[in-house]
Amino acid sequence: MVAGMSDSTADCRRAKRLLLWYPRTWRERYGEEFVDHLEQEFTEKSVDFRRTVNIASKGLVARVGDFGFSNASLSPEGQTRAAVGTSFVLLNLAAVVVLNFWSLAMLRWSGRTYHPIPVSATTGILTVVTGLMLLVLVAIVLIVVSSTGRQIRRGQFRRIAVPSVLAAASGALLLYAVRSVPYELYLYAHGYHGRPGIGWTQPGSAITALAQTTFERTQGWVSPWNQPHGNPTSSYVVNDLVPIAVLLFGISIASLWRRVELPRFVKRFSSATVSLLGVLTSVFLVAYLFWIGFGGPSGDEAFVPEGTRIGYTYLVALGIFAILVGRTRWLARIKRDNSTLTSAPQF
Repeated sequence: MVAGMSDSTADCRRAKRLLLWYPRTWRERYGEEFVDHLEQEFTEKSVDFRRTVNIASKGLVARVGDFGFSNASLSPEGQTRAAVGTSFVLLNLAAVVVLNFWSLAMLRWSGRTYHPIPVSATTGILTVVTGLMLLVLVAIVLIVVSSTGRQIRRGQFRRIAVPSVLAAASGALLLYAVRSVPYELYLYAHGYHGRPGIGWTQPGSAITALAQTTFERTQGWVSPWNQPHGNPTSSYVVNDLVPIAVLLFGISIASLWRRVELPRFVKRFSSATVSLLGVLTSVFLVAYLFWIGFGGPSGDEAFVPEGTRIGYTYLVALGIFAILVGRTRWLARIKRDNSTLTSAPQF
């Protein structure tokens, strides 16, 4: 009797360990059925290497699907939430590069005495796309913050405690990294320290000042682990930490997006948001390539000071991000269209 109970307990522990190959959402949905199924298989055949490999491989596939990259294991709403969350992580990283490239293009355009139409057109497209991308990302953050606060007031903090703390910590570092931006714009507005006085009612000069400030701020982020000459130690340490903070902030916001209760109108427009982010990334990439190809750079280099090799690496990354965002949107659409079909868990 005792031996039978011991064997049953051991089989249950083994099944639960194998269950860890699958993501949290899958475990919550199918965990009990999975454990019961494996316990029955252990009775018939205690050790089976092929079974273990099969569970591990399908668990990894389910984890990929948990990020919205495969059409597996998620409900239609879960697939859409995963698509939005993954898109936010990718484009939160891309936003740093996008801001740096946009500011470089804008500064070189404003420094010209002659403005070719292709250069003006691509610079204008880059400006509009960058602004829209930032607005969408900020909107996602505000929705998550609002929904998180509402859930905390209801006493449901435990489930979202870790991503909430992570978001607060990484967000605080990012705010610290950009703390001087308002002061820099103040200096531009009043013409202090050799900066030209500008009027904020003049869009051209205002955008140029914003581009200069953005370029100075983001340059240390796209060229990490390089000490800026003349800056104190704390400045380049923060710059080196910013890419990590951006990644952690994106992951934590994406995790909260999937766990909190979202307003109905947000759920309705989630798929459109993913499509918009994918389109904006693609348009920015194409416009920047046109900017390079039709006379945008004033010199031989299109990327300063990180160099051509790293610059084109960033462009390739933007292209990959656009493809991944597009894939998550496509899979979410397939899942929604097939939502009437019932699917059983596969082990």
